[in-house]
Amino acid sequence: MNTKIKSAIDFVLRNAVWLIIGIVAVFFLRPGTAEIQTFLFIATLEAMALSLSGIALFTYTKIPFTKLIMEGDDKELNSVERHSIMVVLGYIFLGVHILVGLVVLGVYIAQFSH
Repeated sequence: MNTKIKSAIDFVLRNAVWLIIGIVAVFFLRPGTAEIQTFLFIATLEAMALSLSGIALFTYTKIPFTKLIMEGDDKELNSVERHSIMVVLGYIFLGVHILVGLVVLGVYIAQFSH
């Protein structure tokens, strides 16, 4: 069997489980218009957080002001330096999502508290 076809079948099988669980959950929950709007709002906010993470990662990795900090004096990346870069990139992703969540919480509290 062709490797591309096999990888496509593997992809479908891996993702079929959560897709079937999601379809069954939606069937039993029977969401109304308000729930669907809330889900779309959450998806939009997550897309915004991912795009902000992408901008932050681009800034951190592509602009050369961090190159000397990442490489050190020997101008090469060893395994410890690579690991520390991955940890920092993970913290950037986490930090952006926490900040977006706090902004949403602040807007919610300001808008709906009387």
